Amino acid sequence: MALASAATGCGAPPPPVTKPEGKPEPPLAVPSLEALLPLAGLRWIVLANPREITSIPWLVPFVATVIPEARFDRFARGTAVDLRRTPEAIIASYTTSEGDALVELVRHVSDPRTVERAFRDRLSAGATRAVDRHDLVRVSGKIGRSPHAFAAIGADVACFQQAGSLARGPCRIATLFARGALARAARALDEPSLRALAERLGPAPARAFALGPFEGELARGARGLLAAATAIGAAARPSAREGILLSVAVAGDFSRTGEAASEELAAAWRDLAEGSFGHLLGLDAPVTAPLSTHAPDAVAFMVELDPRKLAKGLADATSSEIDQIMR
Repeated sequence: MALASAATGCGAPPPPVTKPEGKPEPPLAVPSLEALLPLAGLRWIVLANPREITSIPWLVPFVATVIPEARFDRFARGTAVDLRRTPEAIIASYTTSEGDALVELVRHVSDPRTVERAFRDRLSAGATRAVDRHDLVRVSGKIGRSPHAFAAIGADVACFQQAGSLARGPCRIATLFARGALARAARALDEPSLRALAERLGPAPARAFALGPFEGELARGARGLLAAATAIGAAARPSAREGILLSVAVAGDFSRTGEAASEELAAAWRDLAEGSFGHLLGLDAPVTAPLSTHAPDAVAFMVELDPRKLAKGLADATSSEIDQIMR
């Protein structure tokens, strides 16, 4: 033993030193897509659950009227994201320092590397790529003449931005939010009026919100009701009669004028329904008559619509806009 100890101490190589490995970063988790979008610059936002919508058998033909299967297929080939299988999707419009921006956030079921590659393949000039961490990658460039940005966030979230500021726009901010930065910055639905409308309308497969103040032509909307509104929201959900139950709410201070404002909102809906656009969507022939309600902080109504007429009208009225979003 003594000899062995002496030999170890006199000339034997020391045991190898193993450097401690750095602790791997935990994977990015995104519990809520809306928490990735900033409040600053927000104009309007649409939140949807496409997979829930396309899983309702009686709704499928009406969805196909508005967005044909071929258009879904084309979008999936171009982006590697099949919206029909997407549990969460958001489209929002922002005002940025370099013009208006349209941002799309989706929770997908594809390989994030495939989604990134599909975006890079669409770029025509100025492609740049940044790896913030192993599961957070940003890509930007031009598609035609328009600037576009993309971010792969975690294993299942993708952000696409068209136009606007790429360096400080909503897609860049979404990546900072995902990393835990900008902790004091307000998220999209943190604004009190929007938050109250979201709670009032409740969960639904499709919801939309627009933030005031409303000016110019918008302020004159709803018989002038929007001039005093702080936000407006709507939710659409399937009804037990296989109709579309539409809820609309306008936020503002109606503590003294609730009943009168509620009547004005109902009258404004009648104006819309009886016009050419309302006739196109079938608003003038609802399944049930509108039901109005009011509270100190909001006026609202609910109406059930015929999905066949609504889908046909939406297809005729929004085909070019849907092509723009899904190109």
